[in-house]
Amino acid sequence: MPEYQHNDFEKMIDSLSSEQITPVYLIHGDEFLVKNIVNRLKTKLLPETKQKTNFNPIDGANDNIPSAIEQLNTFSLMPGTRIIAILDSQIFYAAQDRHSLLEKGKTAFLDNQLKKASRYFLTLLSSEKFGIDAIHPQQLNETIESLIKKGKSEDFEHIQWMKAVAEYCISQNISVPDAINYSDLLTESIEKGFAQRNILIITTDSVQKNRRLYKSILKKGTVIHCQVPKGFIKADKDKQEKTFREKAELILSQHGKTINPDAFRLMLNMIEPSVRSLTLNLEKLIQYVGDRKKISKDDVESAIERSRQDPIFELTNAISDRNIIDALTVLDNLFANQFNPLQALAAIANLIRKLLLVDDVKERYHYQKGMSFALFKNQFFKNVLEYDQSIASHMQAEENSTDSDKKKTKRKTSKSTLMIAKNPKSIYPVYLSFKASENYQRQELVNAVHVLYQADKRIKTSGQDNRRVIEQTIIEICRRKPPVKS
Repeated sequence: MPEYQHNDFEKMIDSLSSEQITPVYLIHGDEFLVKNIVNRLKTKLLPETKQKTNFNPIDGANDNIPSAIEQLNTFSLMPGTRIIAILDSQIFYAAQDRHSLLEKGKTAFLDNQLKKASRYFLTLLSSEKFGIDAIHPQQLNETIESLIKKGKSEDFEHIQWMKAVAEYCISQNISVPDAINYSDLLTESIEKGFAQRNILIITTDSVQKNRRLYKSILKKGTVIHCQVPKGFIKADKDKQEKTFREKAELILSQHGKTINPDAFRLMLNMIEPSVRSLTLNLEKLIQYVGDRKKISKDDVESAIERSRQDPIFELTNAISDRNIIDALTVLDNLFANQFNPLQALAAIANLIRKLLLVDDVKERYHYQKGMSFALFKNQFFKNVLEYDQSIASHMQAEENSTDSDKKKTKRKTSKSTLMIAKNPKSIYPVYLSFKASENYQRQELVNAVHVLYQADKRIKTSGQDNRRVIEQTIIEICRRKPPVKS
């Protein structure tokens, strides 16, 4: 059966004949590209009226495999094709993939997805042949220590999330799954065949091509590669640029836009090399240019933030998005380059201060959530300038009321930090600040000020590990608290 690169499959998917439809699809690689292929397949295989009833997504935990197989072997009561989709599957993880399971579990935990984090944790325990007793309080520390050592990880933040997830598993009476060979179970089901009109989709981030399961899927179904080269050798960089260019052309054509070649190269040099980053920044540019058909170099310079050149912007952007994993990753890079911890703290403090000012403007001038850039630029931005002017006038009045030159200097310095639109001609970055502010409630921003004050105090007086202090600060600011039950 066929094997495709994602871009080749995308080009031909709409013209697939019924004879070309296979009973199983394995889609692996970049998460953004994988999701796009799944959505395209769903649209191709199912009529719009059936896309909810006949598409059954299943969490990729291995202990869900028997349930998926049962559904695949059951004739549907609903007419037409039915898709069983095992999403973010762990089926290709082996014992040597402990580190991946640890990282994925931590990511889910930091995103407040305890149920998902518990599945990674339990899969890890099962692969190590631990029973349920291994997560009880008396045994837990020894279990975690064993997992971290075997995973060759020095990141002891894993201790925090695994303890919390173990407590969750006990409270929910969740047990460690039996050490069943789910890979063989699924392989045998694929080789035997499914009930008529049932189709299996499996998505995962990585595969092992020498596995029997992979070979069976390749024999009976279709494999779609969505890997983006990460290396720095010329061949990898050329493949990466080709992937980005093809993806950009697809996105732009859908909106009737083109981009100047110089502008495209400039954008690639400014952004992080990932499909997600490329897509998000192209969407910014499409919105920024409005009715114009061609995106220029000037548009890129005006609308795109230089995240690759200045990692501090990456840090504040990740915090704006409440993306803990990205923020901690950028922080790792900053510390690897001997970055001053107080500078990082100051950057976060400036961001929170700005978001508080933005929140004030939103309340004062009745900002509408989800406002388009065109409406913001043509109607609302004048309110931002008026607000900035009122702050400047107030600060000037305070300066004039004091005779202390020292206090004057101090206030003049702080005035620049109280401006939302420091450059009135650069409107789009201000618009993005208003969009980012929608990720936080005002009380969360106020609490963040207190968290930053405590962090500053700890760095200057306690002699604690500066990196840990800032990591904890970022997690505390970005983590979404569950709603308080009334």
